[in-house]
Amino acid sequence: MTRGRQGDGAIGRLEQLTRVVGELAGGGTPGGRRGGLDRWRAHDWHAALLDVPLDDRAYADRFQITREREIERLWAWWPGRADTSATTPRTAGFLGFYLLTLVAMHSSDRVRFHGDAPWDVRVAGRLAAELSTELVADADVRRALAALHDPDAGWASGPSGPARAEWAALDLTSLEFYRHGTTSLILTGRAARPSQGRTATFVLKCVIHPYLTIPAIVDATRGYLDTHGRQDSDEPSPAVPVWASHDSWILMDLVRGLTMAEYLARRAAAQPPPPAREIQRPVDTPALRDLGGALLTALAELERDRQRHDDLTPSNIIVQDEPPGQIRLRFVDLGVNHLHARSITGQGQGEGVFAAPEVRRDGVGHPLADLYSLGALLVAIAGVPHNGDGTVPDQFYVVSVGLARLLEDLTDADPARRLLVTPVDPANPTFEQVGRVLRDEVAILEQDGRERPRGAWQRLRDLSPGAGTVARQHRMVQTRSAQVRDATGAAHLRQARRLRRWAWLFAVLIWSATALVITWWSRDLGLSWQAKWFEMADEVFGRSGAGLVLLDDVRAADYPVPDPWGNLPVRLVTLTFALVSARLYLNVFAELSTVWAMPRDRHDRLRALAAEAGLRSLAILPPLYVVLPTLVQRDWWPLFTLVGHVTFAVAVQACLWFAWATNARARAAGLSSVPRGEIATLGRLAAWQPTVAVYLVPIIGIGTLLSLGLVQDVLVYASFVSLINLGIFYPKSAGTDAPYIRAGMNRAALAAERLEHLERRGA
Repeated sequence: MTRGRQGDGAIGRLEQLTRVVGELAGGGTPGGRRGGLDRWRAHDWHAALLDVPLDDRAYADRFQITREREIERLWAWWPGRADTSATTPRTAGFLGFYLLTLVAMHSSDRVRFHGDAPWDVRVAGRLAAELSTELVADADVRRALAALHDPDAGWASGPSGPARAEWAALDLTSLEFYRHGTTSLILTGRAARPSQGRTATFVLKCVIHPYLTIPAIVDATRGYLDTHGRQDSDEPSPAVPVWASHDSWILMDLVRGLTMAEYLARRAAAQPPPPAREIQRPVDTPALRDLGGALLTALAELERDRQRHDDLTPSNIIVQDEPPGQIRLRFVDLGVNHLHARSITGQGQGEGVFAAPEVRRDGVGHPLADLYSLGALLVAIAGVPHNGDGTVPDQFYVVSVGLARLLEDLTDADPARRLLVTPVDPANPTFEQVGRVLRDEVAILEQDGRERPRGAWQRLRDLSPGAGTVARQHRMVQTRSAQVRDATGAAHLRQARRLRRWAWLFAVLIWSATALVITWWSRDLGLSWQAKWFEMADEVFGRSGAGLVLLDDVRAADYPVPDPWGNLPVRLVTLTFALVSARLYLNVFAELSTVWAMPRDRHDRLRALAAEAGLRSLAILPPLYVVLPTLVQRDWWPLFTLVGHVTFAVAVQACLWFAWATNARARAAGLSSVPRGEIATLGRLAAWQPTVAVYLVPIIGIGTLLSLGLVQDVLVYASFVSLINLGIFYPKSAGTDAPYIRAGMNRAALAAERLEHLERRGA
């Protein structure tokens, strides 16, 4: 194969070619036997095409016209070429192939440097794919293509025995355009004499001619069959079978289907518009179950064949969905992308996020690179945009700690730290085990229910204090119970049970306290009733009389019941405080824990235990703060309002203390799961502290004045406190801030878990 810069003759040929194109586009007839192109043989066209500048700027500098403009003027001439005597059919075919080459290069540049989707690239007022389809459909262009890629051509340097036999069996008149690649044109066709055990239809991936000047691309193309082909082609494999490969082309089975990039784009277009707040974007659970499961199955099959991909991106995965609902994935273009091998420049079709950092850094394949790509693909399959810094997006920490843990474990920038936490037996196939973990976490996500479509009734229910937390945790425990297969699964089940018990305890306490407030309020309004459990309690303790005797015994002498107006302040404040406390714990804190893995260092352990104690204290103390002023002394409500907010502030500070210290340790240890800069989700939690502090000032001041009898408008103050509870804390702190808090705290908790596993490995 001719490599590097061509000689003066080649440069002259390309100059001559572009001059002729200019004359044709101007409507004139090239002088001198059609500009001399009719005397060119295939090797002349080959040499001229090799000399086409690889980037648009170099093309414009050399010919004083942009490549896009050259395409436009040549395409303007192309439809009417048969109506003139400007060129012979043979010369027109080679000119059409030159145009096809320019269109393919333009598409490659738009994808690599501008982030366009391959199927959306436009030029000359048309889709680039449409232009290429029409060009390849021309018989003269097909003959030119066949001549320029013939393995028997004099410029071909690779071994041509097997490649020549396969090439001779192709029906090159059946060629059709399929799609553009990064450095190639991908065509389909039929084999006149199909080889046994292979399809009668094929894909012919032809390297765009100017890229044949790059030795690494030629070598990788020529050796593709030896590197990625399989001798036992009768056995099913996710890797598309390769027939042959030569200097400028690869021949393989035609596998019908969409690329995963196209499949996900169509799926996204069919989804409702994303919410205004990105953190509320739902995770596509069905796609994770079906497409993610199929991906793990395909990778497990590839692993059994002792192969790896090293360029696992959506464009290199074919999705077969026939019959509907039975998805199978096939892999193409195995091996390191030329972009990462530094053979060409660009940003990798916007798919650089799927390449492992070590592949991007070293430009060669690595044994654990496919794990990283798998994690990045699962993020895309879930319908969540990738983070620019490579960290797992916040949405996963909101909806599923287990799924976030798995994604962290797959996408760690350090290959040695992948699968650090996930229980994988190195003696058994890796992807099969990871597939089981993914199925388990998707099952948990499906039981969670928060990712299902939200109707009007469900959205209204989400505004309730509990939002179905207790029932959801019960379903998750049942699912975890069925998944226990090892010590890690048992630990997750114990954690789920522990959180469920605390949620049940809090629910019982807070709703009992709320019921008590409502009961006492009804007594003030003369709507009291004698419930059976009150009667039973009175009998057990030997009390008798009118009213709720046992409970009334603890009531202060200056606390009359009924007294509708006198008791209205305590009823308003305690009821709204109970509602806010219920929503804060069940919607924000019930599913948080800081002791997934207990740190060994005593300072780290102290921080983790303090944060855990703060979280669990919010399950016990708020009901107590509601009950005491309701039962004992109505004038205590300013005091317990103050104590309640101080308790809340202390618990939040303990959580921040843990999270900040853990993130600092994680950054020092080089964990890539923690963002390097400020973590916005934790910023939401930190912003609560000044809000509470500002709120405490009037609470302390007015509460002191009330206790001294210097302020008489008790009801006005109580109404102010109640409005703050229902107007700020209930909708914002316990509502819109909830997903941010869960994301920030869960990220820190998982970082602590990874640090602990890392320290154990080191020990």
